[in-house]
Amino acid sequence: MTSTAAEPTTTTANRFDWSISHAGDTLVVTFGVDRAGIELPAPLRIGVELFFQDNGLSGPTIAIDGPVGRHIRLVTGVSKADRAIEYLQHCGAVLHVGRAAWPLPPVSGPGLAWSANGGHGHRIPPLVAVAAAVRAVRLYTPDGLEQLTSD
Repeated sequence: MTSTAAEPTTTTANRFDWSISHAGDTLVVTFGVDRAGIELPAPLRIGVELFFQDNGLSGPTIAIDGPVGRHIRLVTGVSKADRAIEYLQHCGAVLHVGRAAWPLPPVSGPGLAWSANGGHGHRIPPLVAVAAAVRAVRLYTPDGLEQLTSD
């Protein structure tokens, strides 16, 4: 959904316990209790999305278009995932908790270039599922092999 469909975006956000708003050129997200946003480096993000798709997993995400492009996946179980958070940060992930703000790209076409999507599922994946997907991508991709003993 783009910002031109504000009502469905708000409905989706409220269903998953986060609020989304934008003022001018900034997108503001407030994550609910035990919720966070995980932003992965592009190569890992693509692999994780494929892993989730192949395994029938999904959940809400924020996609911000633009020169850099950002993709933030909403996760739950943050308070019980210290080791998973450390691992994800070691892999270059950024954890967004509480309130986060991102600059939006310039307006192009009929609406702003951002979206919030509930995915195909009706659940929020736990943070540890994202960490497991990152580990699988790093272990089983030719350009991202890691040794089992390194972590």
